[in-house]
Amino acid sequence: MAEKKVEIIDEDGRITIAEDVIGAIARIAAEKVGGIAHSGGTSGGLKSIFGGEDLAPNIKTELSEEAVRLELRIAVEYGYPVHEVAQGVQRNVQQDIERLAGITVSGVDVYVKKVVPPHTHEAEGE
Repeated sequence: MAEKKVEIIDEDGRITIAEDVIGAIARIAAEKVGGIAHSGGTSGGLKSIFGGEDLAPNIKTELSEEAVRLELRIAVEYGYPVHEVAQGVQRNVQQDIERLAGITVSGVDVYVKKVVPPHTHEAEGE
């Protein structure tokens, strides 16, 4: 199966951006939002105290010639307004991908998969 990528062609030449790069930008942008449970930089990802589920945002991308649409599944720390965290994720992801990759974002769908106790990552040895 061929690697998914976005190509930007202009008068200076061609720029190719792998789908994984878009996903990495989206993950970092999402993790900057206050209240999101995230990996905190651990190599194996952050595991919840509830069944060992990875709390890092899961990201799916749909690429077209004109734009990218993303779906993120996130966990939110208890005490934060869930809808505000999700809106912050939408805003950060769209702004960062458009600014850093030069790709139009047609939409960012956010699915909140879990609410976790605050600072679960500290209990995991971070």
